[in-house]
Amino acid sequence: MVNEVNLALYFICHHGHYGDFKRDAQFIKEVTLWSHVPVTYFLSGIQIDEMEKHRRSLAYEGGYDVLGAVRGGAFINPRFGYNSPHLSEIGIMPYNHIPLVQPWQHDQWHNYLWGILADQVKWSRGLAERVFDKTPVSIHPPDGIYAPASADALKKLGLDNVVVSSEHLWDRSAKGVVYYGSGLNHVVRTADVQLPPFKGRPRDFVNAVENYAQETGRGFVVVGCDIDEVDGKRGMSLEEGIWFVREIGNQVFGRHGRMRMININAAAHWNFVHQPIEWVWGWDDVHAMIFGDGSLGFIDGERNGAVSHINWLIADRCHRGWDGGTVQAAKASLWKAADAACRNTWCCYDPWLTSHFWGNINHARHLLQG
Repeated sequence: MVNEVNLALYFICHHGHYGDFKRDAQFIKEVTLWSHVPVTYFLSGIQIDEMEKHRRSLAYEGGYDVLGAVRGGAFINPRFGYNSPHLSEIGIMPYNHIPLVQPWQHDQWHNYLWGILADQVKWSRGLAERVFDKTPVSIHPPDGIYAPASADALKKLGLDNVVVSSEHLWDRSAKGVVYYGSGLNHVVRTADVQLPPFKGRPRDFVNAVENYAQETGRGFVVVGCDIDEVDGKRGMSLEEGIWFVREIGNQVFGRHGRMRMININAAAHWNFVHQPIEWVWGWDDVHAMIFGDGSLGFIDGERNGAVSHINWLIADRCHRGWDGGTVQAAKASLWKAADAACRNTWCCYDPWLTSHFWGNINHARHLLQG
């Protein structure tokens, strides 16, 4: 039997509209800053950038400067010696939700990881440092698109932990393990227990977490979802979501030490059950959270190929010593085009997304072909 259950709860924040930022700021204020429920928030560079631009408006409408308050002691900052398992954490997602590895084109992975991903990670982390005065050490792959082949790059870019999806890992006990590869900790999401089915029933959710830990014999349960599920964009209303997560904290705290809530960084370093990632996941196997079996059937091959072609052109022009400004402008267009939604097979018939994708691809080609 597990004597102590550790729940690591995280939310993925990747919005692009002012109303989304406002709801997220309200959620962070009431759940973390006022109620002190430890949660890990994964923020995209786009969201951090936009929230900074609208900081005054967010503070005026919410009656509270959330961005300024995050700079305080409610969030960990491990790189500078400020760490606690029971405080909240700011993690990052790459710029524009691009996958952490380019599906299928194995021969382009080096160019992608060091020519594209590196810029995304540095940009998002740099924004977090400037806006929040926190250096993120954890990252989440957008749409869960990940392969262990990216672990070495992520570690060398200054990250310690990555949260990966686990739908394709059918062994329940395998999900209470921290896997390692190239020095990077792989914290596995527990897909068997998720928040939305327990809407309005926080006690039942906490019971499910505790039961899962006992059934698998693992004391660490990692649960996460889009913040959309609790901030009023879909699923629960903002007020319901705030109450729901605060009450989860109350339920955990009320179990007299039998359960604890911790952040993702603590889940990566407290859990002593470690195994090599290769035991469950081939280094070059790309999996996605968006499909339960981890498959990539939602990606349109033609559009993914176009992204790979621009990736190759960028690497070639860098090797030839092209002007850095031209290459950076091409990268900016690639980032806009390579959003997972733009490569989604069910979005291929959306006129706006189609125009957005090919317009940016063609602009990048124009820049790189001289």
